[in-house]
Amino acid sequence: MSNTKQGLIVLAIFLALALLWFARQDPEFNNLNNALKADPELSAYPYQFRAIKLENGVATLSSPRSPQVSVLQFFNIAFPNLDTSNPDTPEMIEAQKRLAHLQEKAGKLVKEQPGVQEVQWEIDKSWYSSHGLMVE
Repeated sequence: MSNTKQGLIVLAIFLALALLWFARQDPEFNNLNNALKADPELSAYPYQFRAIKLENGVATLSSPRSPQVSVLQFFNIAFPNLDTSNPDTPEMIEAQKRLAHLQEKAGKLVKEQPGVQEVQWEIDKSWYSSHGLMVE
């Protein structure tokens, strides 16, 4: 097979994959993530809340908070200079309040979007994995 034919086959495969990817894009789902990214307070935070799925009016958002993972583990990753040895320090209490505030804000922002009646949360296993912590 000539190089030209091989090149055309590779190009055809690439174009088919690109077309498939574009066809699978859900504008409502993309709007949720765009709304989260557009908020200056949320986008400035070390953890980026994001929509994972949208089904039947229920938006599932990623979260670093879960009974599966201590919030101290999250803070050790997101804020390496924060002393997490005592969770009762004013700095730790403020960090926890800020995280709760931002998660609540992300949920409200998504719930305001068309087609969303409810928000549920799911631990962001991929974020933790990318930081060397496996979450079951």
